[in-house]
Amino acid sequence: MKDTATAQESPAKKPGLLGSGALSGPGGKAFLVGFLIVAFLLPLALVQRIVDERRSTRDTAEAGIIGPAGGRPSVFGPFIALPYELRRDKELVTGEVLILADELSLDCTLGTETRKRGLFSAPVLSADLEIKGRLSANAADAVPPGAVLRWDRARLALELPDLRALRETPLVSWDGRALALHPDAGEGRAFGRATSARVALVPGETHGFAASLKLRGGRELSFLEPSGAVRASLRGDWPSPSFRGYVSPTERSVAKSGFAASWYLPESSQGLPRAFDSRALTKSSAAEAAFGVELLDGVDSYDMAWRAVRYGMLFIVVPFAVLFLFEILSRSRVHPVQYLLIGLANCLFYLLLLSLSEVVGFAWAYALAALVCSLLAGSYAAAALRSRRGLLILPALALLYAYLYVALSSEDYALLIGSLGLLAILAAAMAATRKIDWYGARP
Repeated sequence: MKDTATAQESPAKKPGLLGSGALSGPGGKAFLVGFLIVAFLLPLALVQRIVDERRSTRDTAEAGIIGPAGGRPSVFGPFIALPYELRRDKELVTGEVLILADELSLDCTLGTETRKRGLFSAPVLSADLEIKGRLSANAADAVPPGAVLRWDRARLALELPDLRALRETPLVSWDGRALALHPDAGEGRAFGRATSARVALVPGETHGFAASLKLRGGRELSFLEPSGAVRASLRGDWPSPSFRGYVSPTERSVAKSGFAASWYLPESSQGLPRAFDSRALTKSSAAEAAFGVELLDGVDSYDMAWRAVRYGMLFIVVPFAVLFLFEILSRSRVHPVQYLLIGLANCLFYLLLLSLSEVVGFAWAYALAALVCSLLAGSYAAAALRSRRGLLILPALALLYAYLYVALSSEDYALLIGSLGLLAILAAAMAATRKIDWYGARP
């Protein structure tokens, strides 16, 4: 009878989710929690894809704002375009020599404003550019042997990626005589289009020139002057400029009211001689030799959100670890579905951060998203554990969100901050689990 009673009672002892033996104890539950953590790589990857898509949408909207305003203006010149002719095997070969200034000075003042399209915005600019320089009409070393230079067809030219960047017709003088520039046919040498005028060029003599340009565009302004001695000064009212390109400014100052910068390029640091065949200057080499300023938005919420997602696994591991420890160190039981829901609540943080940052800015979006997700995860954890101790997830998440914000704000020290944070989390986990019998018994 005793054996029969035992046999009848045994079916009532059903194994846990992971079966019997070692897998039904803390070790088995840890294995299941680890599996759920790895499974959350998929939603985190989807969030990262959404960030990339929104950034692409932002870039498209920005292009729609600054394109009609003149694009991203860049100025090449003024320079002399001097045609040449060469006969090879009874065939007439034509080419062009470019003569750049011996000395050139650029002085530019920028005015800026922010224009919006839907949720997105971009800085547009208007620039007043004054150019002065002198140029030696010497091209003998730049032509192939036997070529004939057509001095009667020499042109003074300016190039821009988009002629829509010209707000007004440029005012140009050559040896004190005013010139009227007209668009060139065909493509430019370094940029998209050129505007030019015929000039009287005397071989071997030095000529002076000046130009006054009123430009418009968006996001950035740059200059391409790959030869001669160049001095440039630039002032603007944008509070967050980034000076980029071939060479850094020799002097710069940045304040909330605007910026000022100046460059000096000695002839010895330039990449091209003062006269060279136009084929030596390609569009790719022109982009590398340009210098200027880019108007940044301060904090790029899409870059910050993308970087935040890289820390996303921590926001799954830490809440799961806290829940697991509460479960192991007490008599409470947490179902895997409850782990899953708390993990999803923390994944939603990134979607909230991304969507709110498009409306209220990154800092406020971060604070609001962190508060909502912490309260959601903490209140649900308390209900799952049937104890107010579940609310201890709140300070754990608060510290984690604060740590992430510091890491995101300190890009130069992000690796150090991340390493120290991971070390602290590992040390806390080792200290909390040092007495657990992973083979099955609870402490």
